[in-house]
Amino acid sequence: MKLKVYSFIATVILFSFMSIASAAIPTELIEKARDATVLVGSEGENVGGFGTGVIIDPSGIAITNYHVIHRAEKIRVFFYDPENLNNYTAEIIGIDPVADLALIQIKVREEMLPLTYLNIESENFIIGEEVVAIGHMLGLQWSVTQGTLNHLERPGKITPYVSVLQHSAQINKGNSGGALINKAGDIVGINTYILLPKGGWSGIAYAIRGDNVYDSVQQIKETGEVQYTAFKIGLRNMNEFFIEAVQKEYPEEQIPTNIFGLMAMNLEEGDYASEQGIKEFDVLLAVDGRPVNHLYALKNIIKEYSPGDVIKVLLIRDSHIMSLDYELGSIDFTDYLEFYDKSIEDKFEDKPQAPPVPEEEEEKPKVTPLPEEEQTLPIPIPQPIPQVPHLEEDDADGRGS
Repeated sequence: MKLKVYSFIATVILFSFMSIASAAIPTELIEKARDATVLVGSEGENVGGFGTGVIIDPSGIAITNYHVIHRAEKIRVFFYDPENLNNYTAEIIGIDPVADLALIQIKVREEMLPLTYLNIESENFIIGEEVVAIGHMLGLQWSVTQGTLNHLERPGKITPYVSVLQHSAQINKGNSGGALINKAGDIVGINTYILLPKGGWSGIAYAIRGDNVYDSVQQIKETGEVQYTAFKIGLRNMNEFFIEAVQKEYPEEQIPTNIFGLMAMNLEEGDYASEQGIKEFDVLLAVDGRPVNHLYALKNIIKEYSPGDVIKVLLIRDSHIMSLDYELGSIDFTDYLEFYDKSIEDKFEDKPQAPPVPEEEEEKPKVTPLPEEEQTLPIPIPQPIPQVPHLEEDDADGRGS
């Protein structure tokens, strides 16, 4: 009997090892991704640094994080090629500060074409899937690390309209804008920031999810810009703890209990939402007949609409259920550009301030925050990189990685 048990255990262990081995990303795909990965250096007045980019078209179109090239007057690109140490200029095709993405065109010699490139995966994201990150962490160029997808839909750092993947492939300053690839060698995300408590690498990294990347790239290619349909209103997820806090602070208001939905908060006279008929403490229940129990549901619904579309909103106001027509707006990039400007100003401060939430966007779903003292980020240490003189390291401690 013991022999049978041991044989069964041995078979299970062997099968487990075979499963793990079969899940490994082939070396040739990693090498292809490495060859499609570039170093992106930016220069300009009061700006300068480097990050990572990845080529997504054989003509030399590449994607990187917007914060890598923010306010850059000159962009230089380096390839993984020991036989070619030259750098090449790049022009900005379009930007998406909301998702922290930028599309650039690398200017290369005709004989260098076609360039190695990667495809963007926009549909299939598998929890626990093995992934590989490639970039220039801490100035160590074209470093390859591996991990797994830990969560498939976290809210973006500065807006809930963008979804990010949480993963465990080690990244750091300099990885910003680099690809996170799956076992097919396709881009499932663009690395953008890390959770960095005191003590260094936490094992938690974030990448802009492939569907957001794909949508952004397509819009830039087709129209030269990216539009995000938006409610242009501050909304909060309803739950028992939030309801209790609101009732305590505003005892005179009739706050509905034991429900889910989205509460309108911090409205002022003249706000876009106020002009559309929304009032403070309104609780949104449904949009065009589709329930919105939380912000993720709303985000996924309004992606199907365009700015200017009129929707019917079902809500609770003063204990009454009512409906109203609401014209959707779009996100204004201005607040986001100001955020990046402020981030540059704070780059070498001991305690960078948390990014502001633009008034015209929904407040993003909350995740459990670190204690304040754990949110202190270290001053970035410039890392010399021989091929790119006079550049400082890209600041990735919170905005990018």
